[in-house]
Amino acid sequence: MRRSKHITAAERLIRRIQNGDFYVRGIPSERELAEEIGVSRMTARKVVKKLLDDGHLSRLPNGRLQIRNGNSRPQIALLASAYPSTETEGWNISLSKLSREFGFLLRPVYYYHNDDPVIKSTIEHFDCTFFLPSCPPENLAPELKKTGKPFFILNSDWSSSDVPSILLFPPFFVNKLLDHLSSLGHRRIDCLNVQPGSDVISDRIGQWKSWIDEHGFKGRLFNEPVKEYSDPYPAAYGIIDRLIRRGKFDTKALLCISEPAALAAMCAMIDHGIRPGRDVAVCVAGTGMHPESFRPSLTSLKGVDPVPFLVTCIKWIMKKKSKWTGPLLLQPDNIEVSVHQSTVPEILNKSKLKIK
Repeated sequence: MRRSKHITAAERLIRRIQNGDFYVRGIPSERELAEEIGVSRMTARKVVKKLLDDGHLSRLPNGRLQIRNGNSRPQIALLASAYPSTETEGWNISLSKLSREFGFLLRPVYYYHNDDPVIKSTIEHFDCTFFLPSCPPENLAPELKKTGKPFFILNSDWSSSDVPSILLFPPFFVNKLLDHLSSLGHRRIDCLNVQPGSDVISDRIGQWKSWIDEHGFKGRLFNEPVKEYSDPYPAAYGIIDRLIRRGKFDTKALLCISEPAALAAMCAMIDHGIRPGRDVAVCVAGTGMHPESFRPSLTSLKGVDPVPFLVTCIKWIMKKKSKWTGPLLLQPDNIEVSVHQSTVPEILNKSKLKIK
């Protein structure tokens, strides 16, 4: 026997609700639903009635539909810039694994600029949001806190605005990379940055400046941030390429503020016959990729497992407590330097030399 069309359509909408499809934009009107799922207005009305009767939806006093609380597992959003990055990918992988372990639904949501309404809308509609911001807290924190919904900041420190934050690579660990370069005999260490301004990027550069001043070292800062949501690779390549072509590249030790800057800089050197690791020591003030997979392999800070920090947050979310009682800043106590060929060319990739 053929199933009723409105039953089939209702099951489609239930799956969408369970997958978090309506948590940002809300439930469409009957007319919009009819267009979305390809049924008549009459069938759409039957679908809505069934979802109301079965407890999946409820109707607000103004007549609008909303997803009924408590009808599904916790809905958690990963809110990140629409610009692709290994940073976002890493958090997505970790949260996806935990979603299976803890039984929540993870929904990646992307914003296109710092004032995108989707940022506030996501935090308002999801049970909790893990947010990768691209601007300082003073621009957004007060408005987002007004939603009354919990959210955690990833890879930035908003703790001064009373927003719990996970910072995997605190900028002060940049000093360990500089200590490593110093131990190799370098007394001038240059710094390259092409990332747009953020508190973490500024702090990393600040750590470099403070360290060379304190130690009486010399160093040049090549700081040409790209526009937000622009590709940093061509910019970093272009800086080093121009310096070499003009005969002004005399760097022997280079601290790169981000992975794209480090990889592009090494490519530019290689294209001009300069050997990273042998002619110029290169390291990066962070991680997130697989530094051992490059040629030469890239000296960096050792990768930090985000899962223990995320588990602390998720356990609190699952308990449905109203106020966060943990530390406002979750960060590692120590990070090792993972030494590779870009600073010690003789080292083998399989050797796991680390500086504590």
